[in-house]
Amino acid sequence: MKIKSLHWKSILFYLTVVITVFMIMNGTYLPMVDLPQHAAQVATLDDLLKNQSIWGHLVETNFKTPYLVGYFSWLFIYQFFDILTSSKIFISIIFLIFVYAFDRLRKTLNASALVSWIAIPSFFGFCYEWGFVTFLLATAIGLLFFTANIKWVNQRKKYQSIFIILLGIFLFFSHVLSFVFFCLLSFVYIAVNVKSIKPLLNFIPAYFIFFLLLVFYLTRADSLSVHYSYGADVKFHSLLEKIKNLVVYPWSGFNAQYLESLFLILVPFLAGYKLSNNVPRFIPLIVFLFVWLSLPHFLYNTFFIYERYSILFFGFYYLIFDEETEFKYHNFSFAIIFVLIASLLVNDYKSIIFAKKETQDFEAIIEKLPIKKRVLGAVFEPTGASIGIPFTYVHFASWYQAQKQGWSDFNFAWFHPQIIRYTSATVPEVKPNFEWMPHQLQKLETCQNYDLIFIRAYDASFSYVVLNSQCKNYKIIAQQGAWFVLSKN
Repeated sequence: MKIKSLHWKSILFYLTVVITVFMIMNGTYLPMVDLPQHAAQVATLDDLLKNQSIWGHLVETNFKTPYLVGYFSWLFIYQFFDILTSSKIFISIIFLIFVYAFDRLRKTLNASALVSWIAIPSFFGFCYEWGFVTFLLATAIGLLFFTANIKWVNQRKKYQSIFIILLGIFLFFSHVLSFVFFCLLSFVYIAVNVKSIKPLLNFIPAYFIFFLLLVFYLTRADSLSVHYSYGADVKFHSLLEKIKNLVVYPWSGFNAQYLESLFLILVPFLAGYKLSNNVPRFIPLIVFLFVWLSLPHFLYNTFFIYERYSILFFGFYYLIFDEETEFKYHNFSFAIIFVLIASLLVNDYKSIIFAKKETQDFEAIIEKLPIKKRVLGAVFEPTGASIGIPFTYVHFASWYQAQKQGWSDFNFAWFHPQIIRYTSATVPEVKPNFEWMPHQLQKLETCQNYDLIFIRAYDASFSYVVLNSQCKNYKIIAQQGAWFVLSKN
């Protein structure tokens, strides 16, 4: 009887994963805020490597970036598909690796299948909605790294240290924030399980190499940071705000789903699960909470430091439970858990479906435009009427760069970890924060540098801003829905 029960649950699990991948692939422009900027980086990198770019005088390639794994993985897919299709394939692959990594972790620690189930909706939370593509991939790799460390400390074979070092370097070149977190988590796990100094020394060389990698990253100067400022070097959130965000961000960066979170926190107790007697299974959750409560919101021109780790909360939380196989209402409690997870996923699916419909106007307008133009994005309405994710359109002008071999401002080429960067001599007047304050168009002195201006607004009231700027000689040449494209007279 139990074999049949496990069998149908496994089928349902894999069916849910397949449906989720289908929904991602069925989208057009996925509703991920930063995704257009990352797509622009990949497409421009491809043109530069093939000597097909006309923008080489503006930028330089930064192969010392810790985003190498993400960008080169997407670049590889881009060789066979267009940038839009490759973006969906890339996100689908990251999703599959993420779910697989959590499944491997829970099997390694002999934890409940709840861990694998909760990984599915956890993927679509804060990091997904903001479009932190490289961090999503690095988190999946980090989970595999942590799992490998658990096996290393249990088996302690010499060849494993070489594998750990290589995987750690791979993780470093995926994302430095993920690298630091999973190195900390893995070393704490090792220290707790080894319990004495002498055997711990066998693990030190690998982690000393990781420490040197971090020093290498932190001591590299950013030549562009002197050209802009967010007004502070570090910003912390209050304890109350962090607690609130802890139950919101696992599912969304914008929409508070307190009821779902409350149920999912309580459901293991209600469903007959018991707290594990295996103390090491508590380590991921303890380290997570330490990091969550310790790290700032903003640090050295990078926002959302601690918030990114919300993707791990429920997966680590469910690690601490053992399934009670003799619980009388076992299948009924599972049905409740599945309904909760399905309701979260339905919201994610809806966002993809609505984004596909709502971005048809942009898709139509971009097809009409010439290639290889320099464009400026002034998004007065960054939020869609039907998509549940605000600020979806704030970087959408970068899709022109990705699809039409153009160049768009504001551009992520400003930022330290990007693989395509401005040089100190070529930084534009359009600096970070312009994307959030399009009215700065009125102060722009270099408007004539742009061939086209992309504007998103629900009516033509933006004309006042244009007429009171150096861009006043630009006229509307195309309009589709909320999108307007302006060109010089």
